[in-house]
Amino acid sequence: MNPWNELLANLAIVAITTSLWTFGHRHVARFTPRSRSAVFGGIMACGTVGAMSLPFQFHSGVLLDLRYTFLAISGLFGGPVAAAAPFIVAVASRAMSGGTGLSVALPLIFMATASGLIAHRFIRGIPDGRSISVVSLAVVFSGTAGFFIKVPFEQWPVVMPTVVAPFALLLFVSAMISSFAISQELKRQEATTLNRIYRAIIEALPDCLNAKDLKGRFIAANPATAALMSAGTAENLIGKTDFDFYPEETARAFRADEEALLRDGNPIVIEQRFTRTDSAETWLATLKAPFNDDDGEPIGIITHNREITDRKRLESELAKTQRHLADALASMADGLAMFDRKGAQVFNNARYLELFPLTADVRSTGACLRAIIRAAIERGEEMAVSGDIDNIIERSADAILRPGDRQMRLADGRWIEARTRTTEEGGSLIVFSDISTTKRTEEKFRTLNERLEVMAHTDGLTGLLNRRAFDSALDDLVSRNPQTAAGPSLLMIDVDKFKAYNDTYGHPAGDTCLKRVANRVAEIMAPYPRNVVARYGGEEIAVIIPQCDSAAAFSVARLLCAQIRTLEIAHDGSEKGRVTVSIGTATMNAAGVRSKKELLGSADEALYAAKAAGRDCVRSCDQPDDPAKARA
Repeated sequence: MNPWNELLANLAIVAITTSLWTFGHRHVARFTPRSRSAVFGGIMACGTVGAMSLPFQFHSGVLLDLRYTFLAISGLFGGPVAAAAPFIVAVASRAMSGGTGLSVALPLIFMATASGLIAHRFIRGIPDGRSISVVSLAVVFSGTAGFFIKVPFEQWPVVMPTVVAPFALLLFVSAMISSFAISQELKRQEATTLNRIYRAIIEALPDCLNAKDLKGRFIAANPATAALMSAGTAENLIGKTDFDFYPEETARAFRADEEALLRDGNPIVIEQRFTRTDSAETWLATLKAPFNDDDGEPIGIITHNREITDRKRLESELAKTQRHLADALASMADGLAMFDRKGAQVFNNARYLELFPLTADVRSTGACLRAIIRAAIERGEEMAVSGDIDNIIERSADAILRPGDRQMRLADGRWIEARTRTTEEGGSLIVFSDISTTKRTEEKFRTLNERLEVMAHTDGLTGLLNRRAFDSALDDLVSRNPQTAAGPSLLMIDVDKFKAYNDTYGHPAGDTCLKRVANRVAEIMAPYPRNVVARYGGEEIAVIIPQCDSAAAFSVARLLCAQIRTLEIAHDGSEKGRVTVSIGTATMNAAGVRSKKELLGSADEALYAAKAAGRDCVRSCDQPDDPAKARA
């Protein structure tokens, strides 16, 4: 019973199938991973068919071949997609062959496939030697386990050395050789892909990258190097030196740097300035490093150049701009100071010191803002304060450093505005402006506006509020008055026969008379809180008394009527012989009055009733006409 002939043929099939994949793998490298796995599985399925077509018949119905190698390898390198085809082919072929070993063969086929899939699941990347050895041992176990089930124990001493051992050896060798061959091909393909990527990166790199031998001759270069040296293509640089492309003085300087590098053996980073053949001045940031052989001896120089001409130009322009900025800061009309996040001063201009002459000596770089404030208080630069000085200083410092605008008055009367903005580093940039002139102007405008406000709401003749102010006050009181509370009350006062007075004494005398009446009404009403006395129009005066019921309003009206008589202003045009007034009263929420319009109408009707009753009397919209009560 010698399995070597048939199984060696199986081994040849494994070698052929493996070679077919390794040689054809590069042609499917551009496929998607799933498609590559499917192709790999198809090839392994063909190998499985070939191996199972040349089996060694151990017993009737018991067939031995190297199918287990293909089953495990397909799962190990291709995963489930690749393992499916060999598994299906193996199961179908073995089922078609039949025999007494079928019941054992099918589980072993599954076991071999599962071993490859399990290894694939836990291995990341290309399997290493240890992983391949473990899977190969699993193949041996899958192929030989059936012997221990089907062969009686007493025959093991005969079968083990003649069949099992050779078969196990071939299984292990075939799995190892095939796996190593496939893994080496995958590594080669991976290295090729990486080399292609690295080459593409180097070719696309905008910076110059090149290598030279010990004599300074180019042995490799990318297109950026060729463009810098006006060489056309990178191939035109190979075998040439810097002396072939640069002026001798420039090339000699470059070579001196390389020789210094070779002597010291340490990488160097330098900035190189030179003039191109087209007379353009160029700056390079250069890294030069030696590359050595396996013995550590230098065999060449790798150079990385980055053109920094634009950066150098920007640096020059930045320096120029910084000088201009310094000049601008020095001539600013405002003071400028910068503090870090801890409140330490890090920058200031000259104007800042001019604004605070008493503490200019302490307002220097590194000074703490709290110490500056303390000095300003102690030296009388800031307004005197009382209380806990430390607490005041802390609150003042926090307020100044907080983003926003803050105005402060100094002890000498000047006003300073501090506008604070937060910097990117968490510090504070503060602009100090002397706004003393602005504050004085604002005060003048405020005074003027107050005067204009008074004029806009004051009657020019009597000094009372005018009609517009009266309407605004009445709207406000009516809108805020509850519907269930009495008040406000309105008194409409009219000087009796005032036209006859003007005709008799003249308009200047009439104006004087009207002012005296207005003054007396204002005097009488002064004790009443929040009352409003206004010239309603012509010789009419209106009085609003908040929170006043109709009875109280009627009493006030009678008092006013009596007080005007006591002025004893002669009036020959009146049957009374002196100036008198008629007054009509009305109260919100009394006698059906619910709105401003009704309040005005009711008071006006009451005034007309008073005049109709003989003048020099009071009438109310909610009281009966009683001459005894109406006349004071």
